[in-house]
Amino acid sequence: MSEQSFDAPVWHNGKALRKGYTTGSCATAAAKVAALMVMRQHLIHQVSIVTPSGVTLCLNVESPHVEGQQAIAAIRKDGGDDVDATHGMLIFARVTLDDSGEITLRGGEGVGTVTRKGIGLPIGSPAINRTPRHTIESAVREAIGPSRGATVEIFAPEGEARAQKTYNSRLGILGGISIIGTTGIVTPMSEESWKRSLSLELEIKRAAGLERVVLVPGNHGERFVREQMGIDSQVVVTMSNFVGYMIEEAVRLGFRQIVLIGHPGKLIKVAAG
Repeated sequence: MSEQSFDAPVWHNGKALRKGYTTGSCATAAAKVAALMVMRQHLIHQVSIVTPSGVTLCLNVESPHVEGQQAIAAIRKDGGDDVDATHGMLIFARVTLDDSGEITLRGGEGVGTVTRKGIGLPIGSPAINRTPRHTIESAVREAIGPSRGATVEIFAPEGEARAQKTYNSRLGILGGISIIGTTGIVTPMSEESWKRSLSLELEIKRAAGLERVVLVPGNHGERFVREQMGIDSQVVVTMSNFVGYMIEEAVRLGFRQIVLIGHPGKLIKVAAG
């Protein structure tokens, strides 16, 4: 993605929507500037990073503090015009230098903990996905040099409350938000991001050993099958309008039984294409 394409709006239903940046970009920028501050021993109020998609972000630093071998900095999340539960919150990084030669990444207050298999992270680890892990560690390594070590703690004081507005609990991520973002950029109304989050729920259920899945169009369908049909919500996954995609994903993951339940009119409309 070029700088021009990042600045260009996304058009949806005749409205121009602004792009934003991910929690992963915020954590990377916060960690980078904290590492730079502890090395230089003075406050820094603006930092730039290059996202995995190649876009350079120049971000304002909030709450910078440096004392001895430790520094703290925060970046305010900007999700653009996307529907984003984390928009406006502060993502902090605390960097503490040591002589280990290694960079240790930890999740602190407000960063969720992984409690189920299926999302590519060990159970018990902080919900910091692979791409942000790499970008955080690379940014800190560049700042502190090849021989020093550091402990990097990512935390978000509002994280636990904000996470209640996300899919995290359904994915087995408890206690806070996830630090995510494969591109570093938030594209408003992105179908691919939505589909990926739904598919991830399928992956987690399959990793838990389930062989039967019930696909429903949305929250009303989920409530109906639970309350009127007595179906355990653990086997139910929302498919939205991505019926074909979700069936293909369920087949790919090896589910032996795939059940579609929804309003007849909705399913007829889907069947008609």
